Amino acid sequence: MSLLDDYAEYQSSSVHRNSDVAQGPNSSFSGNGTSGVGGLASDTDGFITTTLEAEDAPIFSLDTVQFQVPNKIISLSVSNDILVLVIEGAKVLRIKLQEAHNIVEADIPLSPSSLRACNAFLDPTGRHLLLSTPQGENFYYYEGWDSAKPLSKFKSMEITAVAWNSAAWSTANLPSSSTTRTILFGTHDGKIYETELRPGTGDNKAKRSDLPVKCVAELPARERVTGIAMEPFPARRKQHLVLIATGTRIYQVIGAAADLETRSNDRLAVFESMLREGLTAPNFQEIPGMPGPGALAVYHCETRLNGKSAAVATDFAWLTSMGVFFGKLTFGAQEAGDSVVENASLLPYPSASDVDGAVVEQPSSLALTEFHILLQYSDRVCALNMLSSKLAFEQSLSGHTGEQLQGLLVDESKRTCWLFSPANIYELVVTDEDRDVWEIYLQRRQFDSALQRCYNDAQRDVVLRAQAEYYFSTGDYVHSAECFAQTSVSFEEAVLRFIALKDNRVLKSYIVSKLRTLRRQDRTQIALLVTWLLEIYLSILGVVDAKIAALTTSATSNDSGVNDADLEQAPRKQPVGVLATANGRASSSPPEVTSEQEKLELQKELYSLVEEFKSYVDPSTAYQLAESHGRRDFWLHYASLRGDYERVVEYWMEKEDYIRAIEVLGHYGTPEAFYRYSPLLMSAEPEALVEILMRQPALTANKLIPALMRNEEGTVAGRPNQAIRYLRFCIQKQMCRDPVVYNYYLMLLIKESRDDDESELMSFLTTYGKDMLYDPDYALRMCKRYGRIQSCVHLYSLLKLYEDAVDLALKQGDIELAQIHAERPQDDDKLCKKLWLSIAQHVIKSSEPASVVMDLVRRSNRLGVEDILPFFPDFTCVDDFKDDICVALEDYEMQIQDLRGEMDEATRTAETMQRDMTSLKNRFAILNAEESCQICSQPLWVRQFYVFPCQHSFHSDCLTRRVVGACNRVQRRRIHELQSQNVEIAKMRRQLRLNPLLAGAGGRARATNGAATKESDEQLELQLRRTKQQLDALVAGECVLCGEAMIKSISEPFIDISDQTSAGAEEGSWAI
Repeated sequence: MSLLDDYAEYQSSSVHRNSDVAQGPNSSFSGNGTSGVGGLASDTDGFITTTLEAEDAPIFSLDTVQFQVPNKIISLSVSNDILVLVIEGAKVLRIKLQEAHNIVEADIPLSPSSLRACNAFLDPTGRHLLLSTPQGENFYYYEGWDSAKPLSKFKSMEITAVAWNSAAWSTANLPSSSTTRTILFGTHDGKIYETELRPGTGDNKAKRSDLPVKCVAELPARERVTGIAMEPFPARRKQHLVLIATGTRIYQVIGAAADLETRSNDRLAVFESMLREGLTAPNFQEIPGMPGPGALAVYHCETRLNGKSAAVATDFAWLTSMGVFFGKLTFGAQEAGDSVVENASLLPYPSASDVDGAVVEQPSSLALTEFHILLQYSDRVCALNMLSSKLAFEQSLSGHTGEQLQGLLVDESKRTCWLFSPANIYELVVTDEDRDVWEIYLQRRQFDSALQRCYNDAQRDVVLRAQAEYYFSTGDYVHSAECFAQTSVSFEEAVLRFIALKDNRVLKSYIVSKLRTLRRQDRTQIALLVTWLLEIYLSILGVVDAKIAALTTSATSNDSGVNDADLEQAPRKQPVGVLATANGRASSSPPEVTSEQEKLELQKELYSLVEEFKSYVDPSTAYQLAESHGRRDFWLHYASLRGDYERVVEYWMEKEDYIRAIEVLGHYGTPEAFYRYSPLLMSAEPEALVEILMRQPALTANKLIPALMRNEEGTVAGRPNQAIRYLRFCIQKQMCRDPVVYNYYLMLLIKESRDDDESELMSFLTTYGKDMLYDPDYALRMCKRYGRIQSCVHLYSLLKLYEDAVDLALKQGDIELAQIHAERPQDDDKLCKKLWLSIAQHVIKSSEPASVVMDLVRRSNRLGVEDILPFFPDFTCVDDFKDDICVALEDYEMQIQDLRGEMDEATRTAETMQRDMTSLKNRFAILNAEESCQICSQPLWVRQFYVFPCQHSFHSDCLTRRVVGACNRVQRRRIHELQSQNVEIAKMRRQLRLNPLLAGAGGRARATNGAATKESDEQLELQLRRTKQQLDALVAGECVLCGEAMIKSISEPFIDISDQTSAGAEEGSWAI
């Protein structure tokens, strides 16, 4: 079938049919179906479609295969794209149709002139071939053999029909599969045999094949078996159907076969019990009269079973003397004695169209396709449509004078049909045989099946329009509306028809269905339809609510006078162009349900519609529709669906249903919404609001302070302050660090605390006072204002106003609190002692007993008796603390003795150090005469040198260079300065000695000048000695080879890369 992609507008609604039957030689028949569908549309709507033209290829065409047969064809069989020919001369030709040039020839061990007739049976895999002659000689051929092998155990039986085992089909493509499993075959004398074809080891060279065979059943009437089929049940693989056909009867045998997988190879009894029991009381269909051809054909359809593809038998056909008996095969829970045949009918044979007098001839063989029965006569081939029972194709062989057809075969794996005569092979090409099936289903009003078989939109439009008109004529308006919405009928025409019915539900169904056909790009059309649907749904809901209210009133007042007519008069708003519910007409609604259930279903549909098309609906229009119909439930749902939760909150606030408003805020509220509505909600429902606020981590606590202040004003005595609860949560759980929040929370704690219980306030001040997260000055002012003394004392200490803290505690008479804060200044002993003296003075002035004062002194660990004596009156009796005074004096005596001992020890230590220093001046080292410098390796005695306790010795200048190279910049500059100073001092001394000053000619003057020169030289020498000591401390403080400098040089390379000469020499010394 060819498709022409053209742009066409529908001009009419008629279906153009071409039912002519072309006759004559080599002519094709298209049956009574249409070969094309013309343009179909309304007068206003046009759309692009693909139509079928009359020049399409015919469904059936008979082609001659271009193959020169070397001899006359006796028999032909085809399966799995492999064609087998049995020709005169006792030859077998095996042809792979995909490789037609490669023909395999095999011999049949018979005399070439004796083989004139033969039945050939090829298994579904194309590997096993069974040959049987009318004389009862049987042969088996397997692919790759050079010749067929006689079957020694198949003597004197003419095999007339074979039922292959479908269990072998699933393994047909496996190289290891070389068996047909158990098969059944019938013979000319009405017997049923069981065997299994399999090539044995070495059978290719053997002369015979000893395949086992067993007779498992015999027909009640000893008739020739003309056809046999074995089909497993799809869902019950052990349950089997066996169809056996003769010239007058067709038998159905149903039963469970023995296990095909586990039986031993030498046991043949798989179907024996099933067939014997089934044929004892047989279930058969008999056609009276003379025996017919009896050929049997079964059609298999590919079906998915348990995730795998399987061929399941769906149709059968049987040639009788009166016509073709055919029907459906339906597998279910049938057991022995039941029938799987459904919708069976007998179709008379068509008369020959090219013979005057319309002579009826019986066909020789038949085959089945999905929708047709193929009949093979001696001079022609026909195709009958199983759905319409009409002739769909007929072609004669009048162009081949004297040639007669011998058989008709079908390759079920490839869905190809083949015919043969003694001289030629023909292929019956089937092209889109379901092309016109949709029209047949349409004529039968099987609309679903027709839609499945439509090829293009034009055909679908015809079927849907016919279906819509049929439903409309039968009063099923809802289904009619759904179908009309999918057709090309204009929107206005269909809407006017349904408005005339005065049934909103029908109109709703049409618009909903039409909405599903629109594309997402058609935003304007979708918006209009959805808006109209909203109006219709809200109107219907109003009617249902009125009905529910009337029924409730009727039930309450026990008044039975309310009827449907009264309910129809209930006030409701109708949309423009939409009338009330149908009155008096046959309703197409589903079965009656309760009003409440109907309302729930309508609401569900409405909400689903709005949710799907919410982006196409204008919000203001939807809100107006909901308000005009008084549907607050839909108003709220739509607002929630759009995320317009502020409208929902405002609605519940207006209704003073603050709990629901808080719930909506908790689920969908934004921080701005919380800040906006919290003041009012805090006054009305503080506990519920705080519960929600504590679940919102995105909120900023300081922005909620205005709302929390509303709760502060309306706090009920005896109930916890919710503002304190929320702020405590923010500070402790959310780790808020905003000083405003801390100050406000502190103010609330100060106000809520009692004079006798400041525990929570003190806990807060103590915990968060270290980081100064609140303002201590503000806290101090508030504590003074509300008289929170303990907190004031703590804040004074926090501000390091310890004297004020102690004074306030003493003023309130809280000695213990004063003592605690007197110990706060831990780094200032003088201040601590002063604070304790203040406490002691206060206690003394309070006329406390002397024992109490002394306990205070002992507790302080800072005061003595001498510190508090001045505070006592002059005439105070000291008897009460005489013992303490004595203890104090003894302590002073012990301290004086300790100080004397420490002084003696210090004197001894100083003397020891003086002796050690004196001994150091006389320290010496013994050196060899050959001792050399550890740096330059030159003799040590030639220049000034240093010797260390570790016995390392260095020239003074070598050591200085090494230290200068390893020290830091500051030390290096200091060494250079000291060296310069040494040089300058040496020059000055030399000049002073060589050039003495001449001060006069008298001797007394020279004596005085000499004394001054000596004094200057001594000063320079002292200065030089100090400079050398400093230089020695820097240069010779430690040995450079075993001291800290050596440890720090561990990261330096052994070879100085910058010195190319030494580096090259060192590198050369390591060369091999």
